[in-house]
Amino acid sequence: MYSIYNAVTIGSLILILYVLIDFIRNKTKSFISRVIFYSFIFYLLNVVQVTTGGIIFPPQNDSAPVLMQLIPFYFIGDWINIYRNNGFDWFFWNSVKLSFYNLIMLAPFGVYLLLLFKSKRISKSIFTVFLVSLTIESSQFILGYLGFVRSREFDIDDLILNTLGGSIGYLFIALSSRFIQSLQNRHNGKEMNPLR
Repeated sequence: MYSIYNAVTIGSLILILYVLIDFIRNKTKSFISRVIFYSFIFYLLNVVQVTTGGIIFPPQNDSAPVLMQLIPFYFIGDWINIYRNNGFDWFFWNSVKLSFYNLIMLAPFGVYLLLLFKSKRISKSIFTVFLVSLTIESSQFILGYLGFVRSREFDIDDLILNTLGGSIGYLFIALSSRFIQSLQNRHNGKEMNPLR
């Protein structure tokens, strides 16, 4: 007998307790920064839940093989094959949807890199997003092998799409911030700082 534990439910209860204690101790000091931090933790809990499907305890070693997909952009060939066999059916659109979800999953992380962690260098931020995506894929593989999550595969396409999505999120917020800053500088009559 085993149970599957929802990371969002358990983590949210702990987060709510932490938020209450934090507000009692710090009142409204650095309020915006703390709210951004709380939303980041809630976002991470959702990423854990989506990527694991819940934590199984005690671990179950089913006989399902642990898979690795190491061919870059395999999902495009998959779309083509599904389309050739069945056209634009449910399986085609489901494959597109899953790829899209992998693209947008780490976009908020890219935003948090700038807002919460004040990451200014684009290359460092993209590398950080890549490392987070690699950690997710590796964790799915290891936890699946150990029986803590249902069998998941290490997929290089997920790594590529997650990294691309997180990079887009970072670039979007970075360019938006610079645009807003330039508008404020013009309004105040100051000269805009050149882009790095």
